[in-house]
Amino acid sequence: MRNRIVALVLVTISLGACKEVDKLTQFTMSFDNQVTIPANTVINTPVSFSTPEVPTNSESIFDQNRTNAASIEEIKLQTMVLTLISPAGSNFNFFKSVEVFMKAEGLPEISIGSETNVSDSLTNLNLNTSDENIQDYITANKFSIRVETTTDEAIAQDHEINIKTVFFVDAKILGQ
Repeated sequence: MRNRIVALVLVTISLGACKEVDKLTQFTMSFDNQVTIPANTVINTPVSFSTPEVPTNSESIFDQNRTNAASIEEIKLQTMVLTLISPAGSNFNFFKSVEVFMKAEGLPEISIGSETNVSDSLTNLNLNTSDENIQDYITANKFSIRVETTTDEAIAQDHEINIKTVFFVDAKILGQ
């Protein structure tokens, strides 16, 4: 009986230690991209806008975190926040819905974030993120973002929006 208790304690300690070691191989990567929503009078019709290609610099970020692309187990979008930069004093009242897509060379475009019922008076919009493993997109040399919006009111001025994405990266422990 005593041996079983000792064995149980050792297994519990080992599992806790593995989780602590696993945390050492987990980190985040952040990107900021801007997109301009041009002034328009079209409402209730989806309209798309794309960012220029974004260099990932993933190898450099992996090196800083003592890993490499071959050791990555998964990368998932943790948070995506749209922030209205200009015009001053404006908000997301004109958005009815928004969906954000990611694309990289040789890979299909995938949806990574959305909001289907945008509340009024917001200047920051936290999107619902997908649970997709987007490792191949982030380990590529560059990716692009496409924003598809449906507006429920006309906008008289261009609106500049920052898209902040934070990706959770999980690498293999000790290359295993």
